[in-house]
Amino acid sequence: MTEHPWRAPSRRPSVVLVPGFSGRTGEDFPFLLPMLERRHRVVSVDFTTPGVRTLGDLADRIGVAVARCDEPPAVVGYSLGGVAAAAFAAQQPAALSSLAVVAGWMTPAPKLVAFAGLWAELQGERSAVLAAAARQALYSADGWDCARVPRVDDITTRLVALGSTLDVSAMTPGIAAPTLVVGCASDEVATTRQSKLLFGAIADARYAQIDAGHAVVHERPAELLAVLGAFVTEPTRYPAGALIGEDRP
Repeated sequence: MTEHPWRAPSRRPSVVLVPGFSGRTGEDFPFLLPMLERRHRVVSVDFTTPGVRTLGDLADRIGVAVARCDEPPAVVGYSLGGVAAAAFAAQQPAALSSLAVVAGWMTPAPKLVAFAGLWAELQGERSAVLAAAARQALYSADGWDCARVPRVDDITTRLVALGSTLDVSAMTPGIAAPTLVVGCASDEVATTRQSKLLFGAIADARYAQIDAGHAVVHERPAELLAVLGAFVTEPTRYPAGALIGEDRP
């Protein structure tokens, strides 16, 4: 976990950033992290320690970061981190001011399970094809110019496998914080359907959709920043059930 300097006085809430399959905030939020730091105190979560092996472990890491904030922060989770953030919000409803889940899911989609299975198989073979295959799944056709080669190591392999088992369907009724669910129109990993199911299961949720693949943090970082920045500053600007933007579930 890393605490990033607060660069300017502000009444805006602190932000806890929770990474996805890489387990590293700097890797998953290369644009969002420095831009959010301009207006918020940002605390990042790290999932690279060997002891992170269950949903409870992920939520515990988020709790450590939240405890470093003077007041309940906005918790922003991406992919696996979004699911973990939802679990934390259900377990500790008073600990955060708002929740944003980006490219997350309620239950693992069959495509996610297949993605994790292929990753494990190719990693077991130490295949050089793994990074290319993962990039094909993570990025949309329109975002291909922004596609990065995913990190392939024991940490990402462990987190991809863990992600394919995470199910928060029984926990969503406990999420009380104002929530923003951001779905991605071309998400072939978490799937847009799962993002919409998560939106529908959380009582105080809003939904925004971005035209990107699962790697929206790299494909459309400025658009994502605009959506997240407005939400964490004024989470109840749109009422529960609102569909933000032109896209509709």
